[in-house]
Amino acid sequence: MRINEDAQQHGHERYMQIKEAIDQEIDDENLIYHEDADKQREVLRKHSEHEYARRLEYQRSRLNREMLVYQHELTNEIFDMAVAKLRDLSEKEFFEMLSSALKGLTGSFVLHLGELSRGKLDEYALEKVTEDNAGLEIVLCPATMPDKSGFVIRNGRVEYDHLFENLVEDIKSRRTAEIMREVFGNSGDWMFA
Repeated sequence: MRINEDAQQHGHERYMQIKEAIDQEIDDENLIYHEDADKQREVLRKHSEHEYARRLEYQRSRLNREMLVYQHELTNEIFDMAVAKLRDLSEKEFFEMLSSALKGLTGSFVLHLGELSRGKLDEYALEKVTEDNAGLEIVLCPATMPDKSGFVIRNGRVEYDHLFENLVEDIKSRRTAEIMREVFGNSGDWMFA
């Protein structure tokens, strides 16, 4: 009987040793599992935050692009209307604009009219301008600038461009630069330097 009790005792001790070893292995595996799960949760959280920030930035960028396109279309429409309005100047308004451009000039100049402004100025109006500006001589070039309205005044290498399309395009370019700064901030300053 003693052998049987010793065997049972020894069996029980061995069982307890194996159970403790297995319990320890299970505890170690559980610890590793929880540490891995925590790491994976952290990786997923960071990935989720990164993905959210990326999507948010994409939406902001898309909104900026759409605003830029809208403002560009609106700017084009407004400036196209401005060119049309300038092309419709009356003879008197055209004369006043020419007189203002010539004020203070002296010397001989050649006046080149845009094709679309050909009927806005006659010889009498041209004589009137030179009478009002002592020391100024203006010769009207018989050729016109195709598909343009307004005028260019030339004296050798000096040129005063008052073609309506060019005046409006210059203003439009500056306005476009302002719009780009409004939409994208000063990060685009290099584009306009």
